[in-house]
Amino acid sequence: MPDATDARAPRNAIIRKALMATVIALCSLFIALYAGDYAALRIRIARGGPNSVLSTVTILYAAPIKGDKLSVFSDQPETQTCVRSIFPQLSYTPCWYARRHTFRVVN
Repeated sequence: MPDATDARAPRNAIIRKALMATVIALCSLFIALYAGDYAALRIRIARGGPNSVLSTVTILYAAPIKGDKLSVFSDQPETQTCVRSIFPQLSYTPCWYARRHTFRVVN
């Protein structure tokens, strides 16, 4: 009479192999996307210079006050250089991220 653990062993091995293949595929896709983003950025720099890929975003500072509100200091705005790409490249923040985080909360 066959044991129940013998029937589960091949099924677990198949699931484990499928899971490993999925993880490897996702990691490979991420690496390819990052490398493609970097290559596209370098091509745009070669064609149009650094100003074609860099942009600036105005950052304002804010301090928390009572009632979960913020007091925004607009007298000294700061400009942050960002890069037009999907991922952080060349030690700059992507512009899509920088535009969504224009307030820096200070304590």
